[in-house]
Amino acid sequence: MFRGGTLKVMQECIAALSAFAGDRYRIVALVHNAEQHPDYPNVSYIAFPKSRSSYFYRLYYEYIGFRKLSKQLKPYLWFSMHDATPNVIAEKRMVYCHNPFPFYKAGLKDFILQRNIFFLSILSKYIYRINIKKNDYVIVQQEWMREAFRRMFGINNIVVAMPVFPDFAKEKAEVTCSESENKITTFFFPATSIIHKNFELICEAATLLEKDNCFDFNVLLTIDGTEDKYAKWLYKKYQSLKTVKFIGFLNREKINFYYQTCDCLVFPSKAETWGLPLSEAKEFDMPVLVSDLPYAKESIGKYDNVKFFNPDNARQLADEMKSFIQGTIVYDETKEITYNEPVTWNWDELICFLLK
Repeated sequence: MFRGGTLKVMQECIAALSAFAGDRYRIVALVHNAEQHPDYPNVSYIAFPKSRSSYFYRLYYEYIGFRKLSKQLKPYLWFSMHDATPNVIAEKRMVYCHNPFPFYKAGLKDFILQRNIFFLSILSKYIYRINIKKNDYVIVQQEWMREAFRRMFGINNIVVAMPVFPDFAKEKAEVTCSESENKITTFFFPATSIIHKNFELICEAATLLEKDNCFDFNVLLTIDGTEDKYAKWLYKKYQSLKTVKFIGFLNREKINFYYQTCDCLVFPSKAETWGLPLSEAKEFDMPVLVSDLPYAKESIGKYDNVKFFNPDNARQLADEMKSFIQGTIVYDETKEITYNEPVTWNWDELICFLLK
């Protein structure tokens, strides 16, 4: 865990553990780079800089190195934050599973453009399976994942831990909307260059709309074609489209600006454990076009302005985009999500549950 959302989750967990610990617990955090993490009371770091250099080191640490370390530390609780259940000795063992790839079906394009995703989609369910029944609890982010894990691994000790979201009200107040006035419909898709995000579906939908002589819209994509092989392929194939703008990476302030000034979020991802932009769009009262998949329906929950589409059908997405542009879109009915116990709603609740 070294960047982006996964690093943020790790940092939030460490901060909450430190606040909870008092004089009762000492926290040892095993991290890629200790300099990425703030100093907290009762928290010490052990860095593993080689952990990202090859899968050999990752496997060595999980199944050999960490066992040796656990004999030295003699931990009360070993909390694995990144999907795999290590071969360790501890009174209590937990694993946090936030990787959607066991439920993603990769194909030849994945193998060519992002080989690591291709192999993750094939191997991750087997990596999950190793030692998973040795955990006291397995932690996931959504109810549908709990049910999928029950079926896939034959376990019942699964906790749904809801993600912790930013203070959107505060962020709204800090953003000004004076930069521009949108004269045409603008669709927004904030995502990093990962092949399961399915950028090409939006580009294909825009291609179809342009062929239909529909040009009164823009699509903003937060990649610029330099990120990796997949992004380079996307840019090369679709850069000639007049309606698609490759605007590159955006900081949080700029993302919030676009949430307030764009007209609609398009989210065609084929695999997520939550789908944070969906929750963000709701907080900004933004209409949403999203893949018709379990993660999306749970992330959206009860919301009036959402339309689901087949993430493999560019024609359907193009039709929904056109109906949104013309103001004739008919949104789908949604419902509140019911969560079974055990479920926690923030880091404090989760930590109290794990250490009870």
